[in-house]
Amino acid sequence: MVNLIEDKDKFLDKYNIEKEKFDKTGLMWDELREIYEDYSEQTHLLRVAGQNIAEILRVHPDAHSVRMRVKDPEHLIEKLIRKKINNEKFTFDVKNYKERVTDLIGLRVLHLSKDDANYIDKAIRDNWNLVETAIIYYRKGDLNDDEISNESQKSCNEKDLDFIYKEHPAGYRSWHYLIETNLTKEKYIAEIQVRTIFEEGWSEIDHKLRYPYNMDNERLNNQLMVLNRLAGSADEMVNSIKETITQFNKMNEVQEEQVKKIEELRNMIKQMGLEKHQSDSLLNKVDKIEEEQTNYVIRDAVTAAMAHPIKGFTFKEQVKLANTLRNTLEVAEKFRHAKLNMHEKK
Repeated sequence: MVNLIEDKDKFLDKYNIEKEKFDKTGLMWDELREIYEDYSEQTHLLRVAGQNIAEILRVHPDAHSVRMRVKDPEHLIEKLIRKKINNEKFTFDVKNYKERVTDLIGLRVLHLSKDDANYIDKAIRDNWNLVETAIIYYRKGDLNDDEISNESQKSCNEKDLDFIYKEHPAGYRSWHYLIETNLTKEKYIAEIQVRTIFEEGWSEIDHKLRYPYNMDNERLNNQLMVLNRLAGSADEMVNSIKETITQFNKMNEVQEEQVKKIEELRNMIKQMGLEKHQSDSLLNKVDKIEEEQTNYVIRDAVTAAMAHPIKGFTFKEQVKLANTLRNTLEVAEKFRHAKLNMHEKK
């Protein structure tokens, strides 16, 4: 099988690169072949370095999964050519191409909820040195003005920032890091992308259907943008579910404490030596107090849910979600009472 790097015309044809555009770059095919051969000899070391990074990231409790790849030699040559076509000032040679192309080692860390990215961020900074300031790509409307204020970023050196916020025209959401690593004397740059599993699904579909030959297909772009908004809403829903679970846990803690105190009150009444009708009257009042307290807890949980609007949800949808929460809490409370009654009968 003939290696494509030995046949320039077949290579350009395979990767849909116009010969006229290539010729305008002034690139010499012999120099590209030299880079190809040099890189091919180093892919093993790059793969080992990448696997080492991946194993460190995989043990993090907030990392759902970690993928690693080393750029294919042909894809490296394609990327160098396209970069030169798009920017005539872009230069490279066999000595510096590993610094000019920063994703020879690429890793993708997927997590379940948006908040998990903050903990993965800390792990990355604790384990490796960043080559440059990390970038957060976001879709318009995702972040508030304080988070992405250009004025605040201009007021200090870019190197002093934790992140640079960049609005992505295609709605791409991801946190990007360039880290420095080495297993031998030679240092390598690796790119780490951190994103949610919903964002990963959208970006994989977007890349598969749109890149690089359908970038200007307006109808396809509009459809993919709808899918992008759905992925964003799904991420917001995950955060909302986590908040609901937190509210459930707090509510249960309050209820358990109330049940304990009310049970103590019941025992005190039973031990007071009152007449049966007096004792029953007081116990009925205690039952009513317990029921009112339960209703207060349910109302507080629903109010808390309404106080945190979900991005991408209309007010009507938010009310529907709150009502669902209310019904769920009421069913859970009835189930708890049924269990208590069964326990008392035993």
